[in-house]
Amino acid sequence: MPESETSFLMTVEDVFGHHPHGTYVAGEVLQGVVRVGDELEVVGLLPTRRITAATFGVFRKQLAEARAGQSIAVLIPGINRTQVAVGQVLATPGTVRPHSRLRATLHADTALGTSLQLRFAKGSEAVEATVHLPVGTDVSALGRPVEITLDRPAVFEQGTEFGVVVQTRDVITSTRRLGTGLVTEVLD
Repeated sequence: MPESETSFLMTVEDVFGHHPHGTYVAGEVLQGVVRVGDELEVVGLLPTRRITAATFGVFRKQLAEARAGQSIAVLIPGINRTQVAVGQVLATPGTVRPHSRLRATLHADTALGTSLQLRFAKGSEAVEATVHLPVGTDVSALGRPVEITLDRPAVFEQGTEFGVVVQTRDVITSTRRLGTGLVTEVLD
């Protein structure tokens, strides 16, 4: 399929507020092409919202379009910084949707409990998750996929790798990686 026919997908890796016309999000274009004026969806972690790409650029240079492989900043007009989060994606409307139930294999050097924090994208917010286990079974002793429910829907698909982390917020936010996981099946 030619690149121009591939649906657009970009990870949100940073959010910049305080712009008089909206909020900038920055990230890498994973696939497709986007042009100024294209309608997009912001998906995952927060309620899905439709937006129009007002302007985007790289290193203070305005672009008319962006393609896969480029790291860009996109101005989302009319929203503030709290309405978009690192870990969301920008996508062609209707092409991706967030999920809150999955089956995954987990790998860790230490025993894990049934209440975890998962990170699906580099630098994204950790999502609280509950692991559903048969009575008397320890997560680290399973060696087989387990069912997991997230407290907030995130964007992932079968084959997505994620981190199992402990994220604490004191004066600053710190994150410690406990292990990794691999989505073996999307359940919703």
